[in-house]
Amino acid sequence: MTTPPPAASEPEADDPVGMRYPNMARIWNYHLQGKDNFEIDRRAAEAVNVRMREIGAPSAAETAVETRHLLQRMVDYMLGRGIRQFLDLGSGLPNMANTHQIAHRVASGARVVYVDIDPMVSAHAAALMGSSDVTALHADLREPEAVLGNSQVRDVLDFGQPIGIMFISMLHCLWEEEDPWGVVRQFHDAVVPGSHLALSHMTNEAHPQGAQALFQMTQDLHWNTPLISRGRTDIMRFFDGFTLVEPGLVTPAQWRTDLDNPLRTRAEEAADAPALKLVVPERSGDDRGAAWHLCGIGIKN
Repeated sequence: MTTPPPAASEPEADDPVGMRYPNMARIWNYHLQGKDNFEIDRRAAEAVNVRMREIGAPSAAETAVETRHLLQRMVDYMLGRGIRQFLDLGSGLPNMANTHQIAHRVASGARVVYVDIDPMVSAHAAALMGSSDVTALHADLREPEAVLGNSQVRDVLDFGQPIGIMFISMLHCLWEEEDPWGVVRQFHDAVVPGSHLALSHMTNEAHPQGAQALFQMTQDLHWNTPLISRGRTDIMRFFDGFTLVEPGLVTPAQWRTDLDNPLRTRAEEAADAPALKLVVPERSGDDRGAAWHLCGIGIKN
């Protein structure tokens, strides 16, 4: 899975929003029961489910919901450690239980910057942001200097205070040639000690053939990003310069389940409050989900 990435292309004049090929953010939105997707994305999403059933993997909807629950627990953990600033990289289309919604339930003044390369993502996110403490930036996380030097980012985040850097289900969308480890290192170098790195990443350690099949599917269907599963050693490299907190690098289902409060629905809140509840699909009783993803949080030394 080291095929060089295709050359970047400008948006086509007759397809400015990219409806011709499946889009990862819109596919993820579909799996979270969102409405910001097109027929090409829905067909690709269902093709994913077919392929996952064939290889014995959990469905994409199960994975999407599990990742949302993981996001909630990770944000809660960082809030408990005193983090009040979050840089959510490759955030995707706004769905239920976004980082700022989760954070503001605990700390109303928490500051959040969302970064995504997809203009549709940043446009939708910007339309939903109603606070000066939250902003959405259309930028490429593979260019950390541009992100870190952006005035919007600097206006919201104080780099003299600890920041929670988040790569949730994102780094497996980067090719080897794009040096995802170097990308993380640049963000590491920009923040103060005590900052946190939260990430989840697809792994091939237990299902190498299945992981290869998922990668090949993204190529066959002309997705805008690949799905590149990596081994534990390579995923651990992202935490160079960070100290992993307990329980270490584990599956999402194993990470700090003591913090689980499924997306924190509160019946007593106003009817117009952001809805954070998701319908959780029935999960099978077997171990199909074992080691398809690994996740963890590290604290900068």
